[in-house]
Amino acid sequence: MTDILSALLLLGGGFFALIAGLGVWRFPDLLSRMHASTKAAGAAFALILAAFVLRLPTWEVGLKAIVALALAFLTLPVAAHMLGRSARK
Repeated sequence: MTDILSALLLLGGGFFALIAGLGVWRFPDLLSRMHASTKAAGAAFALILAAFVLRLPTWEVGLKAIVALALAFLTLPVAAHMLGRSARK
């Protein structure tokens, strides 16, 4: 059962990564591209980490996944904000 659930999470993460790539490629301006890359890439990263934790269910892997996800969710908006700010100037 965990194999099926982790496979579904991986497919969902791949789908969101594909959507992020298409958003960066298709959107016309920088601010729209940044929004597509940060939101969809964050969701893809979360789903892929959840699948990874399901495949290796130890507390060490879970803790490292939580730390990685927290750092990603802290740095993705900051990086997008800094890029948007520098593009505006």
